[in-house]
Amino acid sequence: MANTGNALHTRKGRAVASLFHKTRDKFNLSNICKVAGAILLVMFASKMAQATGTDLLASQNTTVNSTFGSGSSLIKWFYIAEIIIAIFTYIKVRSPMVFLGLIVVIIFTRIGFAIAS
Repeated sequence: MANTGNALHTRKGRAVASLFHKTRDKFNLSNICKVAGAILLVMFASKMAQATGTDLLASQNTTVNSTFGSGSSLIKWFYIAEIIIAIFTYIKVRSPMVFLGLIVVIIFTRIGFAIAS
């Protein structure tokens, strides 16, 4: 039984358990079988679509390593930019925790460039 409430027009009398009951009815066996069949179809289709070929960008590995690898100028500019941003942030907030954040950002940058190269 639903009664209209005050000026906000809220409905009263709806239990939370009835919401869960409706979602439980939606997950019956036929829906689960349909979803499982669709997943199996996608997996089978992706297995059939795998093709072999040549890597067209394999010749660019040395270029990527020299651009993003250790000792490249891009890493040097990233570090300089991180330090400048940390100094401006320290001037703004006056908290030494900014420099701890700088160390964390430099470590993540180093890890990211190691993964890229």
